[in-house]
Amino acid sequence: MKAGRRVVVVGGMNIDIQGKSFLPFKSHDSNAGILEIFPGGVGRNIAENLARLGLEVQLVSVLGDDVSSRALEESCQAAGIGLEGLVRLVGKPAAHYLCLLDADGGLAGAVASMGAIDSLLPDRLEAKASLLDSAELIILDANIPESSIAWLASRYPKDGSGPRLCFDPVCAQKAARGRAFLGAFAFAKPNREEASVLAGFANKECAETSEIASALRAMGLGEAFVTLGYEGIWAEGPGRERWIARIPARRPAGLESVNSSGAGDAACAAIAWGMIQGAGMGERCSLALAAGLIAASSSSPVNPAMGAQAITELSKSIERERIS
Repeated sequence: MKAGRRVVVVGGMNIDIQGKSFLPFKSHDSNAGILEIFPGGVGRNIAENLARLGLEVQLVSVLGDDVSSRALEESCQAAGIGLEGLVRLVGKPAAHYLCLLDADGGLAGAVASMGAIDSLLPDRLEAKASLLDSAELIILDANIPESSIAWLASRYPKDGSGPRLCFDPVCAQKAARGRAFLGAFAFAKPNREEASVLAGFANKECAETSEIASALRAMGLGEAFVTLGYEGIWAEGPGRERWIARIPARRPAGLESVNSSGAGDAACAAIAWGMIQGAGMGERCSLALAAGLIAASSSSPVNPAMGAQAITELSKSIERERIS
């Protein structure tokens, strides 16, 4: 298998319905705010961010044949996302994701109706094998069935000559789908809660981030990038190379947080983009935070201002430190 300069994303695509409260969100109550609808999904968002960073991107995902499915397909075409890997389901609706945001843009809660992606089983991936084989990187998200993660991990082992696999756990509930296959991934980008699930530390609340990242590495993961929300990002790689990058105390003008729901997707895309560019681990930490800041400053899950020059320039203002 000969890899090209292409990234293939295997994951979820859905309609995002976002409700943002004007005041601090109160659970079990009605909150005055604003409702907006966007094309979204972890896989789709990562793919659009990668396209905006200048890479050739193909998305392997699932759509139905309803109005929402057609809107999602058109949005991908407009964003420069290739759909050679698209699976179409007759008589089925597109997936939908409903999220509630606090006044500061933080996630207060969400409901994901992602049944369509459950049909992306190994036989359907096998039918897209030539497309997958052509990639330099394959980014998969944990919305896809565990059997499909297993198929990808078996076909593209980390020490093989084919595409490198990268993993986004999506959420704590789904993160465990990738746990048995960590040894196949070049990198994973969990948040701290997702990392705890992957490492088997879900009931160990006092565990340090460094301990969790080291456990992931011991389980075979190539590089662990653990996002820490407003605190920054912690990374650990081969030879116990460890980095921490911190969000500036004062954010640059125009980058105030509006909606953090797409920040992790942008960070994953930036890490992958940096890997293709040959950037070191510390630099990729800064690029990930820069991308997350840009993403969070837009009401939409993917900021139209995302771009290679934008994250490169902003990353220069990100403080990072090598721990070992």
